[in-house]
Amino acid sequence: MVDQAGPQSPLRRRSGRILLRLPLIIGAADPNLAFDWENVETIIVSLHGGMIRTHQQIRVGSILEIRLRDKERAAHARVVWTSVEGTPQGIELGFEILDDDGFWEMKFPPDSSQQNRE
Repeated sequence: MVDQAGPQSPLRRRSGRILLRLPLIIGAADPNLAFDWENVETIIVSLHGGMIRTHQQIRVGSILEIRLRDKERAAHARVVWTSVEGTPQGIELGFEILDDDGFWEMKFPPDSSQQNRE
């Protein structure tokens, strides 16, 4: 598949992605949202966000609190995408970290457009 995203395209990625399973706890950062805290795992992470599977219906635009289960790190994240259909493992959900680009405490590869320019 050819990357057809231009420099100003919303499809352009800000950082590379890594397939990585990290244990998280997610909950609603907004008290008006009605969903429970849930133990989840990441599927993919990037400097600016990630993707998980959840068993709850969480709307795009909702603000989550995400916590690394084994550490005292927490951040707020906005839901930017959800899958249309669920699987037995749950609904896929993409989020953007709002507070801290260093939340994952790891170095990420550059996006493919940066690699192609070098």
